[in-house]
Amino acid sequence: MFGYCGKILRINLSDKTVSTFVPEEKDLKEFIGGAGLGVKLHYDMRTFEVNPLSPDNVLMLLTGPLTGTKAPSTSRLEFCSRSPLTGIWGESSSGGRMATYLKYTGWDGVIVEGASEKPVYIKIDSNGAEIVDADGLWGKGCYETQEELGKELGEKRVATAVIGPAGENLVKYACVQVDNSRHAGRTGMGAVMGSKKLKGIAVVYDPSERQKVEVFDEEGFDRVVDEVMQRIKDDFTCNMFTQLGTAGYMETSEGFGDLPVKYFTKGTFEGATRISGAAMAGSVLRGNDGCLGCVVRCGRVVEHRGRKIHGPEYETLAAFGALQLNDDLESLIEINYLVNDLGMDSISAGVSIAFAMYLTEKGIGDFNVEWGDTERVIQLLNDIAYRKGKGEELAEGVRFVGKKYDVENLAAHVKGLEIPMHDARGFAALACAYATHVRGACHLPHQIYLYEMGKKIREYDISSDDRFANDGKGILTAKVQNFSELFNAAVICAFMPVKPAQLAEMLRAVTGYEHTVESIYVAGERMYTLKRIYDIRCGVTARDDTLPDVVLHPVDGGSTGNVPDVQLQVSEYYRYRKWPDGIPSREKLEEIGLGWVE
Repeated sequence: MFGYCGKILRINLSDKTVSTFVPEEKDLKEFIGGAGLGVKLHYDMRTFEVNPLSPDNVLMLLTGPLTGTKAPSTSRLEFCSRSPLTGIWGESSSGGRMATYLKYTGWDGVIVEGASEKPVYIKIDSNGAEIVDADGLWGKGCYETQEELGKELGEKRVATAVIGPAGENLVKYACVQVDNSRHAGRTGMGAVMGSKKLKGIAVVYDPSERQKVEVFDEEGFDRVVDEVMQRIKDDFTCNMFTQLGTAGYMETSEGFGDLPVKYFTKGTFEGATRISGAAMAGSVLRGNDGCLGCVVRCGRVVEHRGRKIHGPEYETLAAFGALQLNDDLESLIEINYLVNDLGMDSISAGVSIAFAMYLTEKGIGDFNVEWGDTERVIQLLNDIAYRKGKGEELAEGVRFVGKKYDVENLAAHVKGLEIPMHDARGFAALACAYATHVRGACHLPHQIYLYEMGKKIREYDISSDDRFANDGKGILTAKVQNFSELFNAAVICAFMPVKPAQLAEMLRAVTGYEHTVESIYVAGERMYTLKRIYDIRCGVTARDDTLPDVVLHPVDGGSTGNVPDVQLQVSEYYRYRKWPDGIPSREKLEEIGLGWVE
């Protein structure tokens, strides 16, 4: 089979069995891989009917047909499960080495079912999987856990995915740390692992036994990969990420009014320059790192208190910086390291603590934390991870806190997922993108703000001429969502400047299936629509496709006076998608190959 190993490990932690699952070729053609294949398998298994933290929930780690090939920035792994934070479709993408190592050992992915009675980790190699006791690792942070796993396995080629105390204690937005510096951050995949008493997964790769990913058309594939590599070298954003990391966007974000400030209530932050990628590069930056096979290497290596550690990215700097009025870079580096070690999503954690600051200031709830109080933030992070004191409430996310204090309109989330560090008042299409996304308030992989800044996809007539306009933004959102679905199915980094024709040709050349510019767009719409249906099975309705009031008031700065019309955009979006009242029509389902859906 070209592009695929043709088999997935299936591990049941309840009865300690290991078997092989063989996906249907029809599913590989229509859903490609990664999160696309993931939603098809989850839908077939009806996981929308189970409690996300019960043994009946299923966790999948899936690669795509481009994983393990020469295609750049394709060592990415999709974590898919019903989310304990949102209660709907959950997926999170991570880079590192693990995805490639899985393919090299002959597996397209891993399906984990059931739950262990005591802590375990899973060891995977070309022969299959072994469930190993992890009592000695339970309670340790992510960094120490990965170090201990490396020592215990005694292998040079080991890739790991682990949880920290936050996952163990079922913090709803606990993440998974992959290969020491990458994270499956959003939607609480770490809590799913914690509920299964699964401390980690280790893939041991022996180069002498490497299983080569077979490519259908080597010559055609090499040609298009060369084209993509040249685009990466010429791309401004990719070059900026190499030099400054994602934090290189900080000052630009503040200028556009895209940077949320003081819990989404302000539009300017004078401290932006002091916590930017440029500030990091001019002071503590000591190098950069990246995922296996990536030439961009956007990761930061910084020096902090005499040691070199991984530095913060834009989302973390904004969530604990501008959103909380903290412009001290050194403290943000320390907070970033702690969040990663405890194993939680820095966006949800940062928004939750900023909400606590806001409620405390308003006298609605006393969390004993003021704006910019770094020491208290560090204490709250530990309290969240171990569910102590007010951390017990914040560990549930802002939707829970908003309901508890009867201020749901002030809770910055969509469908339970905290709003990330891009403001819809600066780029109007973000309103529709957040309101309608299948996992909640999501900024990746669509990155719709780039299209509001001028990016175009001519093959699909995707463009925006006015970042504050509302007309046309529902259509723009739908088109970008359809295209961006392909990145988490192929699987390839969302930062890659790949044209539709190049992506279609890479998929065709690798798999031998007749992927074209037109057919991959339909595949993207098919995958996205099935995720929407999954959400509907979980209870989502059109009433959930909106934004909270707290982000719908004008602020100063780069978006002065502008507030997006969410209702107008979403109504246009429904019409374009043929989703009356937010429900995909039978006509649309038949049109995109989902006629079999009930």
